[in-house]
Amino acid sequence: MRTADRAFGLLVLLALGSSALLIALLAALLPRGFALASGGAADISSIVALLVLILATFGVSLGLTSLFKQLLATLSLIRTLLSRRVTVSHRVGAIAAATGLEGRIDVVRDVRPFSFCYWFRRPRICLSTGLIKRLDDAELRAVLLHERYHLQQRDPLRLVVARYFAAGLYVVPVVEELVEYYTVQKEVAADQAAVGAIGGVRELASALFKVLPDADDVDLGLLVPVGSLSVTEARIDQLVDGRSVPLALSRVSIALSGGALFAAAVLAFTDGLRPAALTLPALIGPASLLLAAAASGAAHQLRLVVLRPAR
Repeated sequence: MRTADRAFGLLVLLALGSSALLIALLAALLPRGFALASGGAADISSIVALLVLILATFGVSLGLTSLFKQLLATLSLIRTLLSRRVTVSHRVGAIAAATGLEGRIDVVRDVRPFSFCYWFRRPRICLSTGLIKRLDDAELRAVLLHERYHLQQRDPLRLVVARYFAAGLYVVPVVEELVEYYTVQKEVAADQAAVGAIGGVRELASALFKVLPDADDVDLGLLVPVGSLSVTEARIDQLVDGRSVPLALSRVSIALSGGALFAAAVLAFTDGLRPAALTLPALIGPASLLLAAAASGAAHQLRLVVLRPAR
């Protein structure tokens, strides 16, 4: 199994496990939160339950709002690009046919050099005229073989699923870092598939070097263009030197995620929320861990919604 598939599998398993645990926590907290909101006794457990519910609702709403904005911006961008669609040239059509991509290519008029795979049910590949002019036939074939991997693996759908998990599980920041790792690994896997089909790295590496200077000018929302600067340097290292891209999770992210999940388990599956057993010292530890993770995640989602413009 490729590293990209393992990364996606790990991401899905962690997301599903975390979701189950957090749903159990919400099921335990909802009665107390509703009771307090309805004028019930304001004991410590009810107050904490209401605070966690408010922060959870706020964070998830921000996360899903951010994802929804990115999806809308991406779909709008695709429509804008496709409005500048031009006839596929004989040169591009011949290379597409040779790579098994006949009828799956769209060429758009744009001076920026980029290519990407898009749509979910029946993915397609978009090439810019700027990219086609910059690459020779061998390099263009290498790029199409790279994109063919994304098309066959339905990576546009996988990436949206991964982003959905990251947005919804904002209290588990490790999920966001796993999404970034998966984004790099799926590009590396596509590179490896192209290199395997060609039998060498020269053509693809040359194509990447040619588009790298313009990487900062290409922002395609949830799509990952072939020259995306965030992944290209790691890909070139892997192609030229054979260096793998390690999974590097930050200590802060691990601590916040582990603390949040531990706290969720304590609050959901122990007697801690029963009024007869509840004391402030018993509650302060797990509640603080969960609230710290929730506050950090909510702040991150707020930055995405407020500071990141829709493109």
